[in-house]
Amino acid sequence: MVLFAALAPATPAMAETPSRTCLAVIKAANVRHRAEAVPDDCWRMGPLRLGMTMVQARALLGAPGLSQSLAVTYRRRKFPITRLFYVYPRNLRNWLRLAPARLMDFHPITLRLDFSKDGLAAIRIDDNTRITPPPCRPSAPGHSFVHKEADFPYGLHGLTLGTPLSSVVTRFGRFASSDKSKNISNYWPVPLSIEGANNVSGIEIATGMAFTGTDTGAKPEFQLQLDPRSCFVTGYVLAPAP
Repeated sequence: MVLFAALAPATPAMAETPSRTCLAVIKAANVRHRAEAVPDDCWRMGPLRLGMTMVQARALLGAPGLSQSLAVTYRRRKFPITRLFYVYPRNLRNWLRLAPARLMDFHPITLRLDFSKDGLAAIRIDDNTRITPPPCRPSAPGHSFVHKEADFPYGLHGLTLGTPLSSVVTRFGRFASSDKSKNISNYWPVPLSIEGANNVSGIEIATGMAFTGTDTGAKPEFQLQLDPRSCFVTGYVLAPAP
């Protein structure tokens, strides 16, 4: 059972709801536990909106780094999902070819989009990556360049990765639940999940409870290519989690 009513088209005829209004409505909905009170277009990260089609998403972002077909089970019902993964910064492969990165500086951001019945049902962004480097022993020093631009340029009404977790409560209200062992905090029935111990390392919004989840099995694996002399990262292949 999906909690939200059918979402409006990704390009509404009316003006977009201001972020200040969205924040106030989401915070009030968390207090009242009434997710349906939030305008549909408030559930957005930059140009990405819940309910948009896969064609619209691919037109914005291009081809994904990885695509998977799977099914999620909620209350004994199965929901088919098409999952797309994008890596940020979007030009990371070009950066690595021009300026290889030290392994300790390699922190890509992963965007996960889950589509159900061709509508975007969940958006998740996080910096918790699975990284598998091949064995390598450096024999020569290397010169690396640390990319300092915003890796993921969007957020949820000002909430971005790296934000202090304490400010999330100020912005959206008290969490409905929190699992300190997994560093996951949730708002219910508003489908908004936050990951992180002291700072936000993951943000997820969804159209309903069936499409929420921060399972580690959903994270892809970065299979790294290293320079044989410096052991700096020169490239990667995105693969399904083992």
